Amino acid sequence: MRLANGPFFGPFVGMIKTLTVSEAKSQLGRLLDKAEKGQSIYLRRKNLLYRIEPVSEVEPIPARPFGHFAVEEADPMVALANSAPASYTPEE
Repeated sequence: MRLANGPFFGPFVGMIKTLTVSEAKSQLGRLLDKAEKGQSIYLRRKNLLYRIEPVSEVEPIPARPFGHFAVEEADPMVALANSAPASYTPEE
């Protein structure tokens, strides 16, 4: 691994170990294992620095059946909200 050179992180640039993309190709599996364990992996391409890190998968929003958000027409709060003028603001 080489030490970073360039204007990446000011005075701490010499403390960050980076790999070029060409160097990382043959070690990608091992680098991903290290990133999974929490180690920071930095790749350098020209004057740009990239970080490899795991991303947790986001749960999809569940589909709601038709009418799931329907409200009772006889609900007095719904009737009150529907009868309010368009510029209604609650009084404090």
